[in-house]
Amino acid sequence: MSTTDAAGSGKRSLPLPKARSRIQLQEFALVGVVALILIVGAILEPDSFLTSDNMLNVLRQASVVGVLAIGMTFVIATGGIDLSVGSMVACAAVAGGQLADSGSVAFVLGALAMGLVLGGVNATVIAFGRVVPFIATLAMFTMARGLALWLSDKTPVSLFSLDGLRWFGNGEVIGIPSAAIVFLAVTVFAWVLLNRTRYGRYVVATGGNREAARIAGVKVPWIVFSVYVISGICVAIAAILVSGRLASASPIIGNLYELDAIAAVVIGGTLLTGGRGTIVGTVFGVLIFTTLNNVFTLNNQDTSTQAVAKGVIIVVAVLLQQRLARRSNT
Repeated sequence: MSTTDAAGSGKRSLPLPKARSRIQLQEFALVGVVALILIVGAILEPDSFLTSDNMLNVLRQASVVGVLAIGMTFVIATGGIDLSVGSMVACAAVAGGQLADSGSVAFVLGALAMGLVLGGVNATVIAFGRVVPFIATLAMFTMARGLALWLSDKTPVSLFSLDGLRWFGNGEVIGIPSAAIVFLAVTVFAWVLLNRTRYGRYVVATGGNREAARIAGVKVPWIVFSVYVISGICVAIAAILVSGRLASASPIIGNLYELDAIAAVVIGGTLLTGGRGTIVGTVFGVLIFTTLNNVFTLNNQDTSTQAVAKGVIIVVAVLLQQRLARRSNT
């Protein structure tokens, strides 16, 4: 397993083989963290944690945030951020719900269209309007939620009649949740795109040093534009998965999804400052948070305890990132 990494002009960095080796060590460390959480969960709840039903439930829960985190990896690799994905999930779900009477395909197309539109608005404002990503996506955070409430008249849209859509959320293929299969497909495609294509190198170069990338011939505004469109597509896929699982398109779903996605990306090893992105790390980051939440839930821990634990993990991960970045630059 490998990840794309690049350093901008004027930045001292490790030779590429050593840099990749260090990232791979981080990924192996994440595997160890997941294994440790599994062991702790099995000790605390031996009768329920490692059951097939519970593990399948973990995979279903991880899939929605996981798809969002994949899109977020591209955004953060360029040095950006997207605070609006949770609200956009609700808006895309409600948009699809307005077409639910025409069937599952119509729902999927409606959700994809809304995801592309909202992602395109973020992309245009940030890439060509040169608005700071934090401000632009914070505005979309509010706008998308308001649009979802307006389209739905503040009322969830029932999707019980859409068997095809519900399969995405609750179906299985040879015992594997269909949502997890979708997540795996998105992950594989994203890994190839980021690690085995010129586009992926351009994404990381843009995050490493935009001016150096521009001088090298990278069309930086279009790369920035594209990553927010990718995020919008992932939003639509996540909306399809969560709506299928709930059999409902609600304007209030997706609350705090953006924080879970960002946290998973950071835990996975993608630098918040840009210049490095790891799809494999992001997947393990998602599994760490989802499994940890499951352990807390099975042990009847309240949401405040879970929130504190998440915060501590994020702070520790960022501190470790900064330490590794300083070592790389020296």
